[in-house]
Amino acid sequence: MLPYVQGTLLPINLQSGIFFGGHTSERSDTRRHSRLAHACNLDIDQVADRVRKCSIVCTLGDSWTSPESIQMMKNGGMNILRLNLSMTPPETCRRVISCIRALDELSNFTPCVAVAMDMTAPPIRTGIFEGGIDAEVFLKEGDMIDLTMDKAYLEKSTTKQLFVDTSLFPQMISCVYRGDRIHIGDGLITLVVQTIGMNYLTCLIEEGGTVGGYQRVFLPRERQNQLHVKSDYEKDLSFAAECGVDFVFTSFVTDADMSLARSILSKQTKLFAKLETRDSIKSLPQLIATADGIIISRADLGLQYSPEKIFKLQKYVISHCNVAARPVFVIGQLLESMRTKPRPTRAESTDVANAVLDGADGIILSVETSRGIFPLETLSTVDRVCREAERAFCHETYRAELKQSRLLRGLDQRDATSVTAISAVEASASCGATAIFVITTSGRSAISTATAKPSCPIIVITRDPIVARHCHAYHGLHSYVYTGPQLEDWCEDMDLRINTAISSAKERRLVSAGDTVVIVIGSLAGEGSTNTMQIFHVPDDKATLKVVSSRNNLVYPEFCSDAVEIPEEKTHQRGIDELLLPI
Repeated sequence: MLPYVQGTLLPINLQSGIFFGGHTSERSDTRRHSRLAHACNLDIDQVADRVRKCSIVCTLGDSWTSPESIQMMKNGGMNILRLNLSMTPPETCRRVISCIRALDELSNFTPCVAVAMDMTAPPIRTGIFEGGIDAEVFLKEGDMIDLTMDKAYLEKSTTKQLFVDTSLFPQMISCVYRGDRIHIGDGLITLVVQTIGMNYLTCLIEEGGTVGGYQRVFLPRERQNQLHVKSDYEKDLSFAAECGVDFVFTSFVTDADMSLARSILSKQTKLFAKLETRDSIKSLPQLIATADGIIISRADLGLQYSPEKIFKLQKYVISHCNVAARPVFVIGQLLESMRTKPRPTRAESTDVANAVLDGADGIILSVETSRGIFPLETLSTVDRVCREAERAFCHETYRAELKQSRLLRGLDQRDATSVTAISAVEASASCGATAIFVITTSGRSAISTATAKPSCPIIVITRDPIVARHCHAYHGLHSYVYTGPQLEDWCEDMDLRINTAISSAKERRLVSAGDTVVIVIGSLAGEGSTNTMQIFHVPDDKATLKVVSSRNNLVYPEFCSDAVEIPEEKTHQRGIDELLLPI
């Protein structure tokens, strides 16, 4: 008999588990084994998960540098605060970092926010056209246009006079040569420099099109990365080390530049390489091996590749990073329309969702939050889109493909920590766990669990706030910094941390009483001892779990030979049932 769903008879294939139009839980339906079957079972009206797994990076803007505004962004779901050194003065960076650290302590690190500094060439942007912030004009191919630094055209640009803001890169005029090509926006508009004046460039419109206000202006890469730009690189690295930031995002990814960064930065600062050129794409395997993470800079890559290639590049890079267990972020024109509007376009929402479905660990908002007038709304939008996309992610199939790809490349890990982490992920899928709790000192066991791509969130229990902040680089990690007392008895101390973390997870609505959870822990104190995985039900508020200390409750009575009565005759012919053991 065919099932009846919403007034329509729909076919069902019991062998494949595909139910066209119905919905079955991803965790409970073990028969669903393909992405197509998973997509057929999606419930469009289902409420998205409360917990977001993908990290959101927000670039600091002038409109939200106060403690109150930063707290609002933190409450809105910001995981990492990005400071663009080409746009933000050092004094502001110091003040904001101090503010973030103070807010974390006031909230008892629940949750904590990491800080990243971006080492990149300073941005140049166009002014606003006559008619307002949303006004657009059409630049006709073959016409001439002046790129002027005259602020009289800041909000009155025309098809003949286009203001460019060079306040962050005043050397622009001296860097450009006649015949250079300058790109605007997505790179589809191309200007060729004809004349160089004192404060203007007269250009031929080689490729025209529609352009709006506040568009990115791209100079030839070799011009903007000249000596006077790279000379600031070492100073910026020293400043990042002085501030004690958690991450550094760098556009300078040659072996020499990466080695320089490593020599200056603290070992506690993770170095992410930005892919912006064809050479960086060709060097992807080396960068994955040397960097702590990868960032796909789509705006810059859009000048190197045709538009139809960018989605393939994104999938190519994310897949390589997922297989190699390296975190990967996506940046560039994600929700750029929200700079001036409170809602994104449907194409932008789909773009963000596809980045999540591709396997990105994080989404970086740049101009949307740094210069946009709706930073909090943008953050909320990304949060909602990510949660919906994660609900549609086919974890079971992806885990199987990930495991196979790592085996083929010899990247499978067989140490105790990695095997325990993988076992925890498989167990969580089999028992429908709501969360995985991992106690860690260095963060390694939590990262091993995250890179196995479980369908449920991972709560990382640690005493080190630095480790907690580094966890924001990985998909699905939610840190809990335990700040309570350290008990003398190690077993009791571990149980106290676990139960405190569970109570916090209840308050944050990550788990509820009665939920099934997987707990990953070591059998001994110290780093690198993770080797145990156990399954529990979350107790109610009046009960606590005995995870480690329960081992001490097992009583092994001493063996007494006098208590065993063995008949003297034919003992060799009698079975074990004739051994008279005391009850």
